[in-house]
Amino acid sequence: MDLKKLFSNNKAVSPVIGVVLMVAITVILAAAIGSSVFGQGTSESAPQANINAMLINNNQNVTIEHLGGDTIVWSNSQIRFSYENGSTDGLNTLIPKTSQFAVGQIETFQATETKGESLPSGEVFTLKITDNTTNQLICDKKLRT
Repeated sequence: MDLKKLFSNNKAVSPVIGVVLMVAITVILAAAIGSSVFGQGTSESAPQANINAMLINNNQNVTIEHLGGDTIVWSNSQIRFSYENGSTDGLNTLIPKTSQFAVGQIETFQATETKGESLPSGEVFTLKITDNTTNQLICDKKLRT
């Protein structure tokens, strides 16, 4: 047997290396895709609701109406009523009278300043309802006095 001929014969090396590399790449891709797909938990989403808001009674009350979508559980939500710049200085906190807000319901909140005075005219206010569980916005309305 000629050892020089044995070590210089490279005919089968290239296809074997190619197959090994293809198998390795396939295994790595399968592991990466599998870990990303199966590693994600289920994601929660905030309730989706169509809400209309308006100021009534000479700008002394904020009325919101649930026009459609999911029921909002007030204990899982936050209502923010503020001036357009985000300030809540001098404004009363809006507190719902019911525990849930379902389609067709109307909630009315007293919208006065903490001193009991009516809201100033010519101002723009923002009403935001946020889901506490997901920190997602449910409603964002601008109201003008």
